[in-house]
Order: sequence, then C-alpha cells, then structure tokens
Amino acid sequence: MSSAVRSPSLEAPSAKRVAALEDALSRLEAWGRKRTWAGSDPYDGLNAKRLMAGLKHSRTGRRILTQLVKRSPVNLRPVLSIDPATSAAALAQIASSYALGAIPDEERRARLYETLGALGRHRCPDFAEPCWGYHFDVQTRVFFYPRGSPNTIASAFAGMALIDAYDSTGDADLLGEGVSAGEFFLNRVPQTEDGEGAYFGYLVGDRTPIHNANMLVCALLARLGSRAGRDDMRAAAEAGLRWTIRHQRPDGSWPYGEQPHLNWVDNFHTGYVLDALMHSADAGLDVDGGAALERGLCYYRRALFLEDGTPKYRPGSIYPIDAQCVAQGIHTMALAGGRDPSYAEFAWRVFDFACRRMQRRDGSYLFQRRRWWANRVPHIRWSAAPMLQALARLQLATEADR
Repeated sequence: MSSAVRSPSLEAPSAKRVAALEDALSRLEAWGRKRTWAGSDPYDGLNAKRLMAGLKHSRTGRRILTQLVKRSPVNLRPVLSIDPATSAAALAQIASSYALGAIPDEERRARLYETLGALGRHRCPDFAEPCWGYHFDVQTRVFFYPRGSPNTIASAFAGMALIDAYDSTGDADLLGEGVSAGEFFLNRVPQTEDGEGAYFGYLVGDRTPIHNANMLVCALLARLGSRAGRDDMRAAAEAGLRWTIRHQRPDGSWPYGEQPHLNWVDNFHTGYVLDALMHSADAGLDVDGGAALERGLCYYRRALFLEDGTPKYRPGSIYPIDAQCVAQGIHTMALAGGRDPSYAEFAWRVFDFACRRMQRRDGSYLFQRRRWWANRVPHIRWSAAPMLQALARLQLATEADR
C-alpha cells in the first residue's frame, strides 16, 4: 500500500457519529483542563511515600510495588500517599491534540502555547538539548531508570508535539526547538549498527533493541529532516527504518524487541511502529514502497482487534481491554484512513467501542476492563492524553474527507 494509492471512498460517517466525536472531545478536554492535566499514572507506584519503603530496595520489590499499584481493583494511591502529578509525555500528546484541532480555533492557539510552555518547564535539566522523562522511578523487566532521566518515549512525543505545533502555527521557533530535540537523540542516544540498518536505544547510553522506541525516534528525525533540511537526521532515520523493517515477521507483526525476553507482540506498541512508518512516509522517507506498512496494518487489524472494534491486548488475548490500546487503535486507523478509507471506517468502530465500554460519565476514560471487573481510574498519561490525541486525529481525518 503506497501513500500515493487510495482505495475507493467509503460512505462518510453519519452525523450522529460526528456529533458523538465532537461531544467526546469537548468533554474530555474540559475534564483534563479542570485538573490542569495532573493526575495518576499506572506505573507511579514507586512514588509511594507511605508503607512501602522496604520494597523499593530491590529489583523484585520495585516490580512488585509497581504492579500492585497498577493492577489493584481498588485505587491504592491515597493510602500510599502517591500524589497527582503532571506527565511530560501526557503534555506532549495534549499539545499535539491542540495542534491537530481538538478544540475551536478561537481558543486553540492559546491553549497550545500554554501546554507547550508547561512542557518546556518539564525538560530534564541536566542536558543542553531538550529532552524529557517520567515523573516516577521506572522498574521494568528490562531495566531501571530514575524519575527525571530522559527516555525515548517522552522525548520523542515532545519532539513530535513541537513539529505538530510548528505545522499548525508556522512558528519557526518551535521548529528550532524540535530540531534541538532531534539533536538530543543524535548526540546522546546511541544508534547501534546491526546488519542492514541501525537502531536507537531507549535511554541515554542504552543499546537495547526495542522496535517502538527506535521507530518513534525515526519518525521524529524523518519529519525534522524534511522540514529543516537536515540530511543527517534523514540518514539516521532511514537506517533505523531499515532495521525495523528487516525484522518484521512473515505474518506482518513485530516483537516488542529483538532479545529472547522481548519477543512478545502487543496492540499499542504495534500501533506506535505503524504510526512511525506513516509519519516517515509522509515526510518523504519510504524505504520499501510501503510494503511493510501494508503487511503491518493488515496484521494489526486482523490479529489485534475484533471485528466490532474491540481491541485485543495481545494476539491471543482480549483482556485486559486497555485504554491505551483503544486510543492507539483510533489513532492508527484514522491515520491509515488517508491511504485506505476502510481503515477510517474501522477507526469509527473502535471509537464506538470506546463510547460504549470505556467512557466514564464525567467524560474521561477508564484504565482497563478485565474479564470480571474494571479498573476505572482515569490515568492522565495512559488514558486521557492518548485518547484526546486519538479523537483529535479522527476529527481531522473526518474533516479532510468532507
């Protein structure tokens, strides 16, 4: 599927669906703004200031505490004294949402710059280049990194927000800040040569081969290369794209990473890779004529969703039904709809599911549905911000088709 080839148009979304989308965007944006976009995160357990100090001293203890807070059907944060906080990654997605057009034009520019200002205040202070991290210590099965240390996900989201804002406003200062964020990756995050291509790591000095992290950097550098005329960024992005495309499996999927303990496939990380392929192609960097993208999109829809739009967490498991999977499904399918309108229709199916099963009465979105119960906490980074960006992307795609 080449970006230059479009399938015949499908029927436009109904007025009822469009009205539901506008209502969902308005209510979610108002809900988040009322809270200044501060709140909880699924992985903020290591911010506990009460009762759990002993678990923080070992890798196993940190993982237990993180998963206990994340998975508990009762919100343990008040008991453990985990305060609401602002996430740089969430601010980046919120800024992108405003740039895409989440709210009416008369208010959008002011809120965009307000959010970008807050994002700037959350930069990691120890680096000359702009970069961002999480507001909590992170212990995964792969590695540990402390709060405030820059990581690829938050920094790439922020860089993409700066480009989105530049595209929306034409403000050259925003492009300059985005270029500086791109230089953070070139200067600080190693790109490891591996066969045909090379990949970016997840952290400063890290060489773990993780596909979604590599591809987020590649998409950022591809977009910067096209807008700022940076051939070095374009070349680095091309090498990273070739590496991930070379590791696509025959069924169209990608594992999380290229090590035995990273070989699972899941919904939203697959969506990250596909988004990055599309952003790179739209920036003029399509290294294989769209073949990997076509295979990946077909796999994504076939293996990671039910036909009614219900997202599956992994190919063999629907549960937990996760807010990030829902949001990513809407976003990726809406973005792909510019290439094949059948994906736009599928984005609406995922949106319909979100309204039926994930939306709370206050306009926010719950974290997860398990088979017999639901975790209804509306996490800012995990639920609210990605959903706002997804709904803004769907709205933009709908307006483009009118």
